[in-house]
Amino acid sequence: ARMGLEAEKPVDAPARLIAAGRALLGQGDASFSLSRLCAEAGVTLADFRESFASKAALMQQLVGPQKVEAPQADPWLERRLRVFERALGTLEEKAEKRDRETRLAIARLEEKLADVRSAPLQQDMIAAPTEEHVAETAPAKDAEPAEEKPNPLLLAPLEAAPLPKIDPEALEQARRAALAHGRRLEHRRASRRGIPTRVLITATLAVLLLLGCAALTLVWAANNVPRASGNAMSARILPASPLARLVMRGDSGDVAAQRALALAYLKGDGVTKDAAAALLWAQAAANGGDVEAQYLLGNLSRQDPAQAFLWFTRAAAAGNLKAMHALAIAYAEGQGTAKNEPLAAAWFARAAARGYVDSAFNLAVLYERGHGLAQDPRLALHWYRAAAKAGDRSAAARARILAQQAQL
Repeated sequence: ARMGLEAEKPVDAPARLIAAGRALLGQGDASFSLSRLCAEAGVTLADFRESFASKAALMQQLVGPQKVEAPQADPWLERRLRVFERALGTLEEKAEKRDRETRLAIARLEEKLADVRSAPLQQDMIAAPTEEHVAETAPAKDAEPAEEKPNPLLLAPLEAAPLPKIDPEALEQARRAALAHGRRLEHRRASRRGIPTRVLITATLAVLLLLGCAALTLVWAANNVPRASGNAMSARILPASPLARLVMRGDSGDVAAQRALALAYLKGDGVTKDAAAALLWAQAAANGGDVEAQYLLGNLSRQDPAQAFLWFTRAAAAGNLKAMHALAIAYAEGQGTAKNEPLAAAWFARAAARGYVDSAFNLAVLYERGHGLAQDPRLALHWYRAAAKAGDRSAAARARILAQQAQL
């Protein structure tokens, strides 16, 4: 009976053989013999043959697919991607808002120009040279021309010519003086040369007619001087496209327009995507002191870490939160500068204290790991919870795990 029990195959023989085979493979012995394998497993060769058809079948079990736990994602890499996406989204929203405001203003100007084009040009009809018409068209003695405001629709507003003041009494006196002078000439010439009176009267009337025509011409010219309001000259001015206006503003040194052009070329918004043009406009705005453009230029200069570090430093010193976070990452990972974890923690702390969520998360990681500052689970939990309060789900999950581990 005892021999029969000894000859009976162990129930867990296959499991023992697999475990022993993995142990031998782990020791670097890939060509182990069956006798050694059975000795390691504590079974007989007969037990092996009943469990596996051959050594190859066992090897297939040993090298088969293993359940491997997926490595946890590195929160640092995830943070960097999220920071850049948020920053780019913020810049895009600001650029779209400015573009909408510009288009609205241009639309209003085009409506005004359309009204100007549709308005008929009114001109006074030239009447016969009579004394009554001259008196009607001439302004009163004390009347002064109305002050005219320049029209902003014209690129070069014209100065309105002042209306001539024609005194009807002075005109009447001139007429009477001319008649008296004509009579005197008539008597002198008639007495001296015997000129017919008819000729002198005709000449006098011709002079009066010329005076009247000259007065009417002056009045008509004064009323038809091109002004800075609704006339044909303003209708000839065509509005430029929004992109052309933006380029004109950028060429004149407007840093906001230069930053908007950099984003437009970066995204292909209204223009063909052109990374080189985006870089040039971003450099112009950054050199002009635009903080957002300095941060954007830092992101566009990733291939040159030292240059990116320079622009992140300038923007961070000017108070840009996204640049503070990017500068802290540069110090933490040694990008464009020497690795300096204490400085990284300091910049994370500045941005986190001003409400930047990603900096709060990274500062909590540094406190939890003790990188760049003393390890402090309580402060780590504080910043995890601050980020979670702002809507960060990853921070909320880390806060729960840390609270359980540290029993806080």
